[in-house]
Amino acid sequence: RWPTMLSRKGHHDPSPRREADVEAHHPRHPPKSTARPPRRLLIIAAVACSLWYLCMQYMVQSHAPAAEPRASSDLDMYSEPPVQRRPVPAVASVPPAAQLLPKVAGSQPTPAVAAQPPSARPQAVQAGQAQAKQDDEAPRCKSDDQFTDCAADLVKACGRWRNLCQSTCTPGCDPAADNDNAAVVLESPHVERVEAARAPEAEPQTCLPFSRRLCPPLNLSLLDNKEQKAVHDSCGKYVKQERNLPSPPRFCGAREGRLNPCWSETAGNGSALSYCLPHFFILGEMKCGTTTVYELLLKHPRIVAPRTKEPRYLQQGRFAQTTLSRYAVNFRRAVETAAADTVTFDASPVYLRSKIARFWLARWLPEAKLIVLVRNPVQRSYSHWKMGYEWAHGKCSDGDMAQRLKEVAELLTFSSIIQRSLVVTYWDRCRQLTGGESAPSGFSLMALNDKRLPPAEQRHLHSPAATLNYSAFGRCLLTQDHDLILEYADELRGAWPVEPLKGAMSRAKHAVGSCSEMMMLPPAALQKSGSYAVELERWARIFPRSQIKVIVTDELTRGSQRIMNETFDFLQLPRMPIGNQSRFCVRGKAGVMDVLHASELNITIGHDTSEHAHLLAPQLKVGDCEPDSGHAHDEATGSDLHRIEPRVQERLRRFFEPHNRRLYRFLGRDLGW
Repeated sequence: RWPTMLSRKGHHDPSPRREADVEAHHPRHPPKSTARPPRRLLIIAAVACSLWYLCMQYMVQSHAPAAEPRASSDLDMYSEPPVQRRPVPAVASVPPAAQLLPKVAGSQPTPAVAAQPPSARPQAVQAGQAQAKQDDEAPRCKSDDQFTDCAADLVKACGRWRNLCQSTCTPGCDPAADNDNAAVVLESPHVERVEAARAPEAEPQTCLPFSRRLCPPLNLSLLDNKEQKAVHDSCGKYVKQERNLPSPPRFCGAREGRLNPCWSETAGNGSALSYCLPHFFILGEMKCGTTTVYELLLKHPRIVAPRTKEPRYLQQGRFAQTTLSRYAVNFRRAVETAAADTVTFDASPVYLRSKIARFWLARWLPEAKLIVLVRNPVQRSYSHWKMGYEWAHGKCSDGDMAQRLKEVAELLTFSSIIQRSLVVTYWDRCRQLTGGESAPSGFSLMALNDKRLPPAEQRHLHSPAATLNYSAFGRCLLTQDHDLILEYADELRGAWPVEPLKGAMSRAKHAVGSCSEMMMLPPAALQKSGSYAVELERWARIFPRSQIKVIVTDELTRGSQRIMNETFDFLQLPRMPIGNQSRFCVRGKAGVMDVLHASELNITIGHDTSEHAHLLAPQLKVGDCEPDSGHAHDEATGSDLHRIEPRVQERLRRFFEPHNRRLYRFLGRDLGW
């Protein structure tokens, strides 16, 4: 219809006309049989089609599902590939580890991870190409400990992560699939019945080995500081090799048919040795009854104790110094047992808040059972302070450190430490809202800078409240807890303390942290008491809820047998009577932690002078919990409660209230805190 639509001058005539009329009006127009569109219009049409095609490609790629996992090269073994969420309706492709092993009595196979629907494969390929291009532009991770918790923040997770190490990020970008049972499925290690070839110690490793040099050695705490430093320097290269393995990840050994994860691996002399890792983990939280659960679990004949209660292999700092072979030493007793359903465990209560623990366990032990204890946060905060106070006066009972603590004794009471912790926490909260510098760290003076206060020559004209109202930051502080902030107004505006207390606080800053093992430094007690829900949500995004058991401390005290029966069921073990004692406490620190440095615990490893003395672990001393004079028995919960000043207790209750509600939503029930 070119003759009817276009004239030589490009005029558009929309009215329908017959060809004769067209010829009459446009005698110079070419006949219909020889009409051709102008070349310029063909070029414009071609460009428009190309632009349309590119736009459609961009839309398809931007809305495509996550890409297929790609093989990593120079990224560490913890790199988290793009994932799909569980459960998905399709036929299972690769069975999990439990299905690749012989069935063990009492065990239940883990549901298989479903394969991706075939209809999504073309889009996944396109998304994979786009992801690979984006990865090439992204910076590479320089540290194996550099994980990113994208799952904790869906907004960041679903954005463009150009400034993050994307492959060390566990995304959770599908809010529609974010139900109670949904979990991010990570790339699990290949569980083979055949042993892999282990590379020589000095060469890069292709699998994670057990039979290597112990780094650091078991007698490290017996060495002086210079010798310890030399050992860590020499062990660094071996630890680094374990952090940079090719994908897919796998252990060098062949998996044995036991309920507990154990492997058989050929040692350097050609003999096959067995090595075990924990079947379950007590993640924490500290001061919530982890020692009680530890002791009650050991009453079961099928549960074997680790070498030390808290190996802490996956703790920040220790992880960068320790090889897997050194960690596996803690579970040699499990190797020596012949029963197929005997299990062992790791009771390091620092794992609940550890990113390294979350990602390492999800990558290497994805079928691990996880136990978390929660306690009334007000009572837990007091126990946290009490332990730090006892450690401080036990470790620094004389000398210069003891004198420094004595000079600030009035500031080391529970009321003083916990209220300073509240002010520091509110400071950081208001900093996020209004900007400015972070709160002072540790046992430090809390003084605002000049920008947040009236001019120096006018400050005497202002009341404490008016002084704080001078800035948006100060007004924010007052809205958090008006009475508390006014009590600390003199310190915030720099009018308190005066000498000699000011100098004493400066001198005691290091002593408070060192003597109490950091337990008394604000705001540690508040942070750990108010983060149950946050940490549980992070774990539940990587592990399914069926692998997480939450124990409430008060319920354990009231009905220890019932709670332990549920725990034995959770661990796939037969029920067992545990006796009448429902509370246990550690006496001293010997045998609690795996000693890497002599300065960590200030203890020695026994007095055995034989050649095998360094293999002996200090014995954990556990006994009855001795209530102090400040306890009161609560008939409703059956627990002994710490007596806390009512005004301070009410402030803590208000502070923890939103955190408790978040925990109740996670658990699906109200604990009455």
